[in-house]
Order: sequence, then structure tokens, then C-alpha cells
Amino acid sequence: MENLVIMHDSQAVTTSLKVAESFRKAHRNVLASIKNFTAENSAVKNMFVESTYINRRGQEQPMFYMNRDGFSLLVMGFTGNKALQFKLQYIEAFNRMEQLIKEEALPQTPEEKLKLTMEAATHLDQRLSTVEDEITDMKENAE
Repeated sequence: MENLVIMHDSQAVTTSLKVAESFRKAHRNVLASIKNFTAENSAVKNMFVESTYINRRGQEQPMFYMNRDGFSLLVMGFTGNKALQFKLQYIEAFNRMEQLIKEEALPQTPEEKLKLTMEAATHLDQRLSTVEDEITDMKENAE
């Protein structure tokens, strides 16, 4: 579960693939839920961006990128203690990424841009590793 929160088009996002993996849901069901949300309410369309990925067989398959609001809307329907703990930690990771982006002045030189990117990536990797360890512990203790 590496790179749970990623930068895509200068925005902190996740993907339908990561949501399916993290919550042990079939990806096709996650896709169906997103499609239902966007078909029922045009206000949520800006929370989800349709894209594709290449599967293990080399075939192009559909997926979605989603921002924090889209993630929250989608997974808040998931239930159970593990889901609750994961959602809280995931939301914290999104918030921290946004805070880092807001706190840093926009870099002017390529060196400043690289430094800022590396600092943000290092911090996020550390936080996400902690979240992943906690999820692993929760899974092991639940079995």
C-alpha cells in the first residue's frame, strides 16, 4: 500500500485502485460506486477524474483519481472498526499534505522546487509508512 496519497496535476489525490486495495473491495465495485455518484449528482463530478491503468496482462483498464472530498464521499459508506481507523488516518494524511503545500512558499529556482518536493515526499512517506504499519497491526490483531 505504498503511495496512498500522491500528487497528480498539482493536487493531493488517491486512486480507485488504492481504495479497492486498502479496503479489500473489488475494484469493479469501487468503479460502480463512483459512476453512481457522478451519474446521480453533477456536483461531485469534479471530485473524480476518469483515467486508465495497464493491468498485469498489459490491458488498459478504467480507474479514477479522486481528491480528498471524493475519497471521503466514497469511503464514508464503508463500515467497521478497521474502516473507521483507516479513514481517520487517511484523512489526516491528506490534510498534512495540504498543510505542507500551503506552508511552503512557492519555490523560485529548480533547486528550491526539488528541495520542497523531496521534503514533502519524505514526510509523506514517513507518515504513510506509519499508517501502513498500523493497518497491518489492525489486520493481524483482527484475525
